[in-house]
Amino acid sequence: MPNWTFLILHFFHTMALALWVGGSVAIAALLAPAAFAEAPDRSTAGRIVGAALLRFDLLIAAAIPVLLVTSVLMAQWYGRWSPWYAIQYTCIALMSVSALLSMTVIAPRLRRMRESAGGRPPGEDFRRWHRLAGVAMQFNLACGMMAILFS
Repeated sequence: MPNWTFLILHFFHTMALALWVGGSVAIAALLAPAAFAEAPDRSTAGRIVGAALLRFDLLIAAAIPVLLVTSVLMAQWYGRWSPWYAIQYTCIALMSVSALLSMTVIAPRLRRMRESAGGRPPGEDFRRWHRLAGVAMQFNLACGMMAILFS
């Protein structure tokens, strides 16, 4: 007889990781290149990708508590405390901190800069913060893949 509690916890845990990692890949590898190739100008493409990222942040904001709660419950109730699981939990914690920093500091700053530019090309400060946002997304993607590997 299957342990339904564990299966449900593991399902939500894996689903949250898969949505986070899959969404990152979809935006970075599919949406952004298509938007910048097909939109009439870079400003429009940036607004499209920015709107998608804002919605994706909501998904991540929901995934973080799901991952944290399911990690703690699976560790406590089912003894998932090996070094392999420690790698997974560390990756999830690092992803969560990085995503929260991105959602509360980096993304709002980029939105303000884009709005204040009024359609003009972005300056060096915008490009620097944009690179930081890209590094945060790549970091989360790498951590997410490691978390899936060790789940």
